[in-house]
Amino acid sequence: ASGFFSSVSGGFRNTASGGSASVSGGYDNEASGGYSSVSGGSLNTANGSASSISGGGQHTASGTHASVSGGLRNLASYNYASVSGGLDNIASGNQSSVSGGRDNTASANQSSVSGGNDNRALGRYASVSGGKANKAGNLNYPNNASFGASASVSGGLNNVAWGEGSSVSGGQLH
Repeated sequence: ASGFFSSVSGGFRNTASGGSASVSGGYDNEASGGYSSVSGGSLNTANGSASSISGGGQHTASGTHASVSGGLRNLASYNYASVSGGLDNIASGNQSSVSGGRDNTASANQSSVSGGNDNRALGRYASVSGGKANKAGNLNYPNNASFGASASVSGGLNNVAWGEGSSVSGGQLH
């Protein structure tokens, strides 16, 4: 523990270098952001200010107040972004969230993916509830608030809701 008021409570090869940062256990974990914390797991990095990782492995919480709760290889990279669990999920928009599943991305502000596999929430306030390979938001203008805002896909396979306020309940795009 090298940061002002930082602490390492246990584990192996853990580092708390941010001011008031803490690592509670596990191994090869790093809390380098000010007020950041890693509770356990392995190979986790909380380098955003006030970011946190609860457990699991190979996570990064790099946004301010970003959090990753568990799973494997998840990334919360923008302010207040969160990934609750799953595998290889990314929450990269401001206040975006991915609840679980695999290979899901919520990249626009206030966007969300609840689960499933390979789903993308690309428009502001866009959401994908589940399924596989679904996209909510305009594919040609990802992360642009004017295109695909508030679009939603409830589930299914290969569905795209890209118009503002558009929705797809399920099924399959052919």
